[in-house]
Amino acid sequence: MRISTSWSHQLSVNSMLDQQSKLSDIQLKLSSGKKYLNPSENPVAATSLIDLNQNIKENQQYQVNIGAARQRLGLEESSISNATEVVQKIRELTVQGLNDSNTQTNRQQIANEIDELNKQLMGIANTQNANGEYIFSGYASDKPAFTQSSNFQTFAKGDPSTSQREIAIGPNGRTVTDGDDGEAVFGAIDPAAPPLTPGSNSSINVFQAIAQLSSDLKANTPNRLSLDDLDKTLVRMDTVRASTGARLKALDDQENLNADYILANKSTASDIGDLDYADALSKFNQQQISLQAAQQAFTKVQNLSLFNYIS
Repeated sequence: MRISTSWSHQLSVNSMLDQQSKLSDIQLKLSSGKKYLNPSENPVAATSLIDLNQNIKENQQYQVNIGAARQRLGLEESSISNATEVVQKIRELTVQGLNDSNTQTNRQQIANEIDELNKQLMGIANTQNANGEYIFSGYASDKPAFTQSSNFQTFAKGDPSTSQREIAIGPNGRTVTDGDDGEAVFGAIDPAAPPLTPGSNSSINVFQAIAQLSSDLKANTPNRLSLDDLDKTLVRMDTVRASTGARLKALDDQENLNADYILANKSTASDIGDLDYADALSKFNQQQISLQAAQQAFTKVQNLSLFNYIS
């Protein structure tokens, strides 16, 4: 049988190239840390990795959303706390102003102090976050929650909508409201006022109630029912603040769940797609030996004459 020298030469070349390709493949895997460089190597694993990575990205976005919601709710909680302190000061002044020993001048002075506190309260109601959003304005966060006339006698709600933003914080539609509408905290504006009748409305707007209180003190005719309006406001603020605290707690709980879920998905993805370096290095060494053998065989073929293949 006669064997072509060129054919033997080509077989040796092909063997050497195949070993080089396999060695290069292992080197790329060692460099990337990936078990599979192409989906075709393991289509099932590739599909699983796509799903796992998508789940990880979604939950990482939930964590970002939680951070944003926590910032808004934390600012709301501190704002309501500050507002509560202001209303309590106004209540103390109201009790002082209701004392029959006061003269009209005394009550005028008390009313002036209350007016300044009402302006401070309005500033709290129109608190803005670091992005310049009004935190009590719902979807219309580019507008103040409340506005007032120059003489601080008439008021209007800045945002015509009472809707609040729902932010996704977890899988299966888990959301949280990232704030409260201004009227939920400070009461509903009465477009017909002034004047107001103290104690007549459980949802009375605190700015209007305080303005009426001030007006009555200045006229030396304070109404004890103004205390009821302030007390209703304090109850409303406490209720919203408690709700805010509950939502902050929910954010903490969901954040921990998301973190666990991300960790579990990363662990599974690692098991499926990460390279076993010990095994890969072993294969790398074996492949180097195989390549060296192929190179040695090629060298021998190069040195043989055609007559060595004739039998």
